[in-house]
Amino acid sequence: MKMPPDFASLDEVKKFTAHQFSLQKVFRKMPFHSLFDRQPEAVEVQGNLCYLRKFPSKYLGNARDLVIWLPPDYHLQPQARYPVIYAQDGQNLFNPATAFAGVAWRLDETAESLLQRQLIHPCIIVGLWNTPARLEEYSSRRGRSYAKFIIREVKPFIDAHFRTQPRREATAVLGSSLGGLISFYLAWWHPEVFGMAGCISASWMWNKASVFEDLKHDAMPQPRVRIYLDHGSEGDEGRYLTVFKRMRDTLIKKGFVLRQDLEYYYGIGDGHDEGSWGRRCWRPLVYFFGKNAPAAAPNEF
Repeated sequence: MKMPPDFASLDEVKKFTAHQFSLQKVFRKMPFHSLFDRQPEAVEVQGNLCYLRKFPSKYLGNARDLVIWLPPDYHLQPQARYPVIYAQDGQNLFNPATAFAGVAWRLDETAESLLQRQLIHPCIIVGLWNTPARLEEYSSRRGRSYAKFIIREVKPFIDAHFRTQPRREATAVLGSSLGGLISFYLAWWHPEVFGMAGCISASWMWNKASVFEDLKHDAMPQPRVRIYLDHGSEGDEGRYLTVFKRMRDTLIKKGFVLRQDLEYYYGIGDGHDEGSWGRRCWRPLVYFFGKNAPAAAPNEF
């Protein structure tokens, strides 16, 4: 899909998403008008995707692209507000051209398919691209600074410019590998902000499996969070099977209940790769926002 050549102000994005939502619509280049000190250099709109280019962070001292997927009915229901997923490794979620090894999750297509089959409530997905500091930001090394980036910079910006449900019960984090690890930490450290965490093939073994030492001294997060865990069976996924199951069992011992506030799936035949995660990414969406799930549906102002 071809990227529009021009840029838009945030006000134009809001007007566009509320009224037109057309692939052919190209905005004029205009200066930004925002109450926020930190904002992207430019906005590009492509179908249901809105790209915020070079969104800066004072907590991390760098900048990254954000990509926001809006559900198809966003422009048809101008009074509706939507739950939000903040997903790590944003360049791998939607577009094969930017994804690792050219394989994307196609998370937008998965969400649209689930919506068409009426299996989930509509939601907004915010993909946060990674940076060269990914290993530090997605682990406990700089993870708390990364948390501040999302909580104090990204989330207020998204809540101000898109029609979101900002409360914790309607806010999830999602990621795979180290992205799954930091998604877990985000909800564990900040259950008052994130009510759900999707940990796909999370790297529990990172840094000599230090996450288990971290959890040893921590009580159950309050308020309680809902956690999705999964992994595959092939390659490293199979070799670390005991580690994946150890995390499941650790959470159960802390008071989580399977099929209530804890979901676990073993993906037979899946490896540690984008293709496997793309095949399974529908599962946390249904767990978070399924028609029978407790997560909030879109509501009115």
